[in-house]
Amino acid sequence: MALYAVAITKRMLWHGKDEEYDNVYYLEGPAEPPDAAGLEKLISEIASAEKPIHGTRVNFVRGRVWSAGGTKEQNITLALVDLTGQGDLIGAQTFGELAILVEWECGRRNIKGRKVYLRKYIRVGNGAGVWGPGVRTGEEAMGVVDKRAFKEYADRVQTIVAPAGVNWQLRSKGGRLPRFNNNGVINDFAISREFRRN
Repeated sequence: MALYAVAITKRMLWHGKDEEYDNVYYLEGPAEPPDAAGLEKLISEIASAEKPIHGTRVNFVRGRVWSAGGTKEQNITLALVDLTGQGDLIGAQTFGELAILVEWECGRRNIKGRKVYLRKYIRVGNGAGVWGPGVRTGEEAMGVVDKRAFKEYADRVQTIVAPAGVNWQLRSKGGRLPRFNNNGVINDFAISREFRRN
């Protein structure tokens, strides 16, 4: 097994300019990477999993795969693919830096005895249509229907088969692996995550 990273870059209008941001996934994969078509399939699978949890004002820009097991000098880009399309969520627009927290339990505890999680923060751009003002401002919890798309996303990116016969397992950069398949938990409340700017 080898360590790979995949970045899915999105763009949306925020504070009067196009703001680009991405979600980076660390994956355990085959010792030898698939060919270019296979890596493009991996990027496509992750982008397809992300589109149902992003709003229509979020545009998908590019996907990149690189080897992630060595130093910065040793890691190399393996695939760079232009993406098209936008998020699927139609509904009231949310604050641009609003995010949803997805967590996978890793089956370990830290030195203070607390459970260790693999966490991802997903910036969405729109609510899920039924979100009320209290959910969009983080004052009310999301309902079961609101969270369903995020749970489906969590299950899809945890274990990916792309291309056929090639398995990828979500993990943290430091080696944390989710304990069980399909054990992603969606935080009840929306939170704020600032864009990282240069």
